[in-house]
Amino acid sequence: MKTISIPAMIFAAFTACSAFGQLPPVQPPSPPTGTVAQGAADETISSKVKNAIAADPSLADMEVTVETTDAVVSLNGTARARDQINRALSLARGVDGVKSVVNVLAVRTS
Repeated sequence: MKTISIPAMIFAAFTACSAFGQLPPVQPPSPPTGTVAQGAADETISSKVKNAIAADPSLADMEVTVETTDAVVSLNGTARARDQINRALSLARGVDGVKSVVNVLAVRTS
């Protein structure tokens, strides 16, 4: 049986440790964007915004769609006057969890 000398074992151990020391640090993976939880939260925010707009009598004739992505609400549609648009934007901004509101609303011309 062949024996390995102690100095050779120490050298091998030192070399192995040096090699492992050269490896880059392991970084945890970044959390995924668009998680299921965020999707559910976005749906809840959209529902609350729709309900707030529907409950306001001054916005009854307004045609609006609500979409939410990462807590950013987009309002799209038409209104009969600029004050309706301002009111809808204000209601949307007041919903809990809304980060910001994107206005894609326009005043009907006919």
